[in-house]
Amino acid sequence: MKVFKFGGASVNSIDRIKNIAAILRSGKGEKILVVISAMGKMTNALEKVAEAFHKNQQEEALRLFHQIKEVHVG
Repeated sequence: MKVFKFGGASVNSIDRIKNIAAILRSGKGEKILVVISAMGKMTNALEKVAEAFHKNQQEEALRLFHQIKEVHVG
């Protein structure tokens, strides 16, 4: 079995995500496990959202969350 972990810069653009698909195709016929973590800098951004909610700063948390959402949805 091959285990692949991708995150950060390796998933921060469409071209890089397509590259992951090519890498995974190279393991054709083998069992694989794929772990995908947050896109570049998103872990830090999500931590800031959680911290704001923890500090009862709901408006700030929602503002930060909407910034993250805009990056992903457009």
